[in-house]
Amino acid sequence: MNYSFTKTVLQRFAVVLGFLPMLLVISKPLQAQERYPAVARISYVSGPVSYSRGDYPNEWDEAAVNVPFTLGDRIYLPEDGRAELQLPSGNVIRLAPRSYFSALNLAHDVKQFYLGEGAAFFNIRRLASDEIIEIDTPNVSVTLEQEGRYRVEVDENGNSRISVRRGKVIVAASGRQITMGEGELRVYGIDSPRYEVVAPRNADGFDRWVAEREARYERAYPDAYRYASDQIIGVEDLSEHGRWEEIPEYGYAWTPSRVAAGWAPYSVGRWFWQDPWGWSWISDEPWGWATCHYGRWTPYRSRWYWVPIRPRTRVVRYAPAVVEFVRVRDHIGWFPLHPRDRFNPWWDRRGRQNVTQNITYVNRTYVTIVNQNTFVSARNVTNNVVRDSVLVREASSVRVIEQPLPIPNRSSLRVAGEKERPRGQQPPATILSRAAVVRTALPPPPPTFEQKLPEIQKGQGKPVAPAAAAELALKNAQSSRRIDIRPAAVEASRADFAPRNPRASALAPQPLTEARGKKLATPEAPFVTKLPQKMERPDESPAQKERARQAPIEPPKGPPTPPELKQKQEQREQARQQRQQQEQERKEKAQQARELERKQQQEQERLRQEKQVQQQKEQELRRQQQAEEARQKSLERQRNEQQRVQKQQQAQELERKQAQERRRQDKQILEQKRKEQEQVRKEQRPRELERKQQQAQAGQKQPPPREPRRKEQPEPGKQQPPPKK
Repeated sequence: MNYSFTKTVLQRFAVVLGFLPMLLVISKPLQAQERYPAVARISYVSGPVSYSRGDYPNEWDEAAVNVPFTLGDRIYLPEDGRAELQLPSGNVIRLAPRSYFSALNLAHDVKQFYLGEGAAFFNIRRLASDEIIEIDTPNVSVTLEQEGRYRVEVDENGNSRISVRRGKVIVAASGRQITMGEGELRVYGIDSPRYEVVAPRNADGFDRWVAEREARYERAYPDAYRYASDQIIGVEDLSEHGRWEEIPEYGYAWTPSRVAAGWAPYSVGRWFWQDPWGWSWISDEPWGWATCHYGRWTPYRSRWYWVPIRPRTRVVRYAPAVVEFVRVRDHIGWFPLHPRDRFNPWWDRRGRQNVTQNITYVNRTYVTIVNQNTFVSARNVTNNVVRDSVLVREASSVRVIEQPLPIPNRSSLRVAGEKERPRGQQPPATILSRAAVVRTALPPPPPTFEQKLPEIQKGQGKPVAPAAAAELALKNAQSSRRIDIRPAAVEASRADFAPRNPRASALAPQPLTEARGKKLATPEAPFVTKLPQKMERPDESPAQKERARQAPIEPPKGPPTPPELKQKQEQREQARQQRQQQEQERKEKAQQARELERKQQQEQERLRQEKQVQQQKEQELRRQQQAEEARQKSLERQRNEQQRVQKQQQAQELERKQAQERRRQDKQILEQKRKEQEQVRKEQRPRELERKQQQAQAGQKQPPPREPRRKEQPEPGKQQPPPKK
C-alpha cells in the first residue's frame, strides 16, 4: 500500500516537472500577451472562397483551412461559397454565400469586423467584462453586449438587418444608438438611416447549415476540452482524427490515427510570412491548427503524441509554430519541441537575447529539411523534403539558429506557393467602395509588405514588431486604407438616426456613448493613436537577483547624527526590518497558500480523472450490458423464428399427409364403385342374353307389321269436336 502511494506521488511529481518548461513560457507578464493581436482561424471552407492579406491587399488567393486570419485580412464568398472563422474562447463566425467580410481590429479586448455585403452568423460563447465585439456595416455599427447568437445581413443596397436569437445588441449610427434584445431590426438608408422592428423570418438554408455546424461542435466539445484549455482553437477537430491516451509523465495526450509511414509533426504543410510573427506554419492537415500553434509533441512507443496546454491555464498564447530551426548549408530544417524543451520565440527579440548555446533538445533527431528556396516560396513541404543522410546527420548536430531566419519576398506572402493553387475571385468594385460605419476607434490599417520590407531587411530577417508596425501604419494611414471609415459619432445637431415609424416603434434612440470605456471613433480621430507598449525591461538573471539580495545595506554617508536622530533612524530601521519580516512571512504564507491550492487542484484533478475513469468503466459496463441484452434479444428472435418455421413446416407436412389420405380414400371409393359396376354388369349379362333369346323367338312368331292409319284432314270451315279425355 505504501509502495503504491509513493509510486503515485512520484508519477504526479514527474508530470508537474514535465510541464514546468511550458508553464515558465506561459507565465510571462500579461503585458507581453497584449503586444500581439489575437488570431482567428479559417476552420471551414466550402465552394469558391477568396482570401486577401491585410499587408498585401491587391492579391486574392483561394482560401484554405488553417490559414490565420488577422488584422486587415479580408474574405470574399461568391455564389455557393461558405466559410467559418474561429476565435478564442469558443466564439465562431459563419459566413453565407455572396458575403464580403474583413477584420478591422483583433485586439484581445476589442474585436471589430466589417460586413460589406451578405450574411454573417455570430455564436458568442464567452465575452469578458471589458471585451467588445463590434460588427460594422455600410449604414450601422452593431455591438454585441452579451454572449448569445446573432445574425447580421447587408443587402445589395447597403441596408442592414440585425437578428438577435439570444443576447443583446447596441445599434449605432449618425450620433445615436438603440438597445435591442431578442428580435429583428431592419435599417434602411445610408446617409439618414431609419430603423423598424420586424417579425422574425423562418429559417433558411444558411440557418440550417449553421445549426448543423453548431451540432457538430457541441457533440465534440465535451471530449475535446476535457484535457486541453478551452482557449485553444480547433481542439474539437481532434477526436474525429485520432484518440486521447494516457502516457507516462504527461497524462492524457492526443495521437493521430491516420498518418503516413514516417510521419512527423510539421511535415504536411508550408511556411509563409505573417507579421508580427514572421515565419508561420500552415498545416494542410484538417486537425493541424491546435497541434501546430499550441502545446508540444513527444514520441512514445513509435507514435507521436501531442501534449496540450491543460484546462484552467490563465494565459494561452498563440504561436506561429512551436519549433526550433537549424541551418545546414543552403537548407533550412526544423523539429518540434518537447514538453521539456525551452521555447525561444524567433519573432520576439527580447525572447532570444539570452539563448544558451548548450541547450539539449529531446526531439533534435526528428528534423525536417527543405531547400531554402522551398522554405521562402511558401511551397508544400511534403513533396520537397530533403532526405539526404549526410544533411540529416549534420542537421542533428549543428546549433539551433540564433540569428534571424531568411528574409521573405512576395512569394512568401501567399497561403499557397506559386502555381499550387489558382487565384481567388475578387469582390465587385461596388462592394469595395462602400464605407463602414464605426463606433469604436480603430487601429490604423496595417502597412503593406513593401512598406515593411526595408525594416525587415534592416533587421536581417526579423519581423516588424507591433510598436514599429503601428508607427509605420500611422505614417501611411491614408495610403494604406482599404475601407473608407464613417464614424458613428457626429455632432449632436447632426444626429439623424430615428425610427421609420415613430408612432409604431418601441425603441427610442439615445445619445451615442462609449462601448465599455473604449474610445469613440470621430471624424477628426477615427484611429487609435496610442501606440503599443515598448519592450519590457529584460528580467534580471538569477545570479543578479542573488547578488542584490545578499548585498549589505549601507547607510548613507554624511556628518555624524545626534543621538535623537540616531534613535529615530534605529527605530525606522527596526520598523523596516519588521516590515521586511512581515512581508517575508506574507510571501511565505502566500507561497504556502499557492502550494496548498496547487495540491488541492492536483487532488481535484486526480479525483476528476478517477471519476472520469469510473464513469468510463460504468459506461463500458452499461455498453456491455446493452450489448448482452441485444445479443439475448437477437437469440430470442432467432429461436422464435426457428419455432415459427418449424411449426409452418409441420403444418405443411400435416396438410400434405391429409391430402395424400384424401386422395387414397377417393381412389378406394372409385375402385369400389368400379367393382360394383363390374358386378352389376356380370349379373345383368345372363338376363340380357336370355332377353335377347326371347326376343329372337318372339320375332319368328310375330305377324308382319300393319301400315299405319292415315289421319284424316279436317275440312275447311268445319269445327272439330273436342278431344276425348
